[in-house]
Amino acid sequence: MIKFKDKLDKILLTFSSFLLIMMVILSLWQVLARYVFNISSPGTEEITRYLLIWFGLMTAAYVFGAKKHIAILFFREKLRDKTVILFERMTDILIILITGILMVYGGIRVVLLTSAQTAAATGISMGIVYAALPVCGILIIIYTIHSMLTSKENHNEEVGV
Repeated sequence: MIKFKDKLDKILLTFSSFLLIMMVILSLWQVLARYVFNISSPGTEEITRYLLIWFGLMTAAYVFGAKKHIAILFFREKLRDKTVILFERMTDILIILITGILMVYGGIRVVLLTSAQTAAATGISMGIVYAALPVCGILIIIYTIHSMLTSKENHNEEVGV
């Protein structure tokens, strides 16, 4: 199970790094094209914006899996260990439900509604852009299930700041 998570982490980091590099290259090209070569490059701004959507959601899924997201520890520190475990289970179930409904189900609906629409400058299907929602929702659910299955092993692990 740990190997699976490590492999998924590596895939997400590699993909996110690729997206970031592409955004930097496209942004540099946009600046060079406009101010040095005096030519218009309308598609690069649009592609960069769509890459940013994917980058933000993919890195959010990774951060969620690494348990580096924002957490309010005030209540956790006030509760007993058994209550903390129950509280974490309820939170995990809520995360799975909300992510499943909003990101996965809602994301699939948005993808289906927008798949026929195309972006103005590039002609990219908007379904591809919005596909980041269900993909990242599924990743967050996978990470949450992994956390639930391995929480007994890592229960005393301190959350990084």
